Amino acid sequence: MRVLHAPSEIAGQTSILARALRDLGVESWSLATNPTFANYRVDELHPLDPMPPLPRYLGYAGLLARHLNKWDVFHFHFGRTLIAPHNLDLPLYRALGKKLVFHYHGCDVRNRAHMLATHEHSTCTECAPTFCIPARQKRILREAATHAHAEIVSTPDLLESATRARQVHVAVWLEDYTPAPFREVPKLVLHAPTNRLIKGTPYIERAFEALRPRFPGVEFRVVEKLDWAELKKAMHDCDVFVDQLHMGWYGMVTAEAMAYGRPSLAYMRPDFEPLTRDCPLVRTSVETLTDDLAALLGDTPRRRRLGEESRAYVEREHESHVIARKLVTLYESLGTR
Repeated sequence: MRVLHAPSEIAGQTSILARALRDLGVESWSLATNPTFANYRVDELHPLDPMPPLPRYLGYAGLLARHLNKWDVFHFHFGRTLIAPHNLDLPLYRALGKKLVFHYHGCDVRNRAHMLATHEHSTCTECAPTFCIPARQKRILREAATHAHAEIVSTPDLLESATRARQVHVAVWLEDYTPAPFREVPKLVLHAPTNRLIKGTPYIERAFEALRPRFPGVEFRVVEKLDWAELKKAMHDCDVFVDQLHMGWYGMVTAEAMAYGRPSLAYMRPDFEPLTRDCPLVRTSVETLTDDLAALLGDTPRRRRLGEESRAYVEREHESHVIARKLVTLYESLGTR
């Protein structure tokens, strides 16, 4: 079995999954064409996406020629193939008997109109309407219906937009996350948004301002656009992590913070509770964050217990080889050996 993960590196998933598959004996490789501020550790990076059209498409064509016959499974992330964004190469894979998996991570397919009409809080609640491109999202889903053998989403809210997909948790390379000793007296609360409107950052900053006078020994810090290594250090050093107030699930950064044994707060949709499998996430909301965070900072035994439970949860649900085994089962179900 030979598997290529490409061409977008989203939250480290392309590289982490390829690396974990290799550990399981699968010939696998990660390739990305989208350079990011995070500097994820992809096996092969070609920063083509920001280039002008001619060199960009010539570069895409070169990658296609180099990789088309090397792999049995093409696991495409963020609705993009090797010749994106129009995915002109899709008919080739089927013609050559390749297996195609489309792996969605967010605004590549999320139906903003549906989310706004259906949910009081969602990723789209306060996000700018220009951030997603509905025509492209519809095209991606049409292409998947025609060409893909399987579709995956990384968070359950996306199942409402990609109705043929199955949900698979984000993968964490656990060896990168060694918890620091527990601090009886908290010193740092961290929030790390990639998109302030999606995460509800203005409400989180408001809660931080309200709590600073009550907890003068605690630093309430918001960090943005950090290199991945820098972000990991910040999460390692914090005592409590605050993720998001709209999405209704939790993101990769929460899984990372929990891997460090950090109690984490986020908004959880009530209808997703049956999917959580005893997730130790502290449930919060726009309305209750200030009180929920204050209660957690003032309860040392609870923070210790939640930190231990958080690490155990990630080991059980998000560890990269756990996720990779699920992918192997999926690939085998498509007839790949």
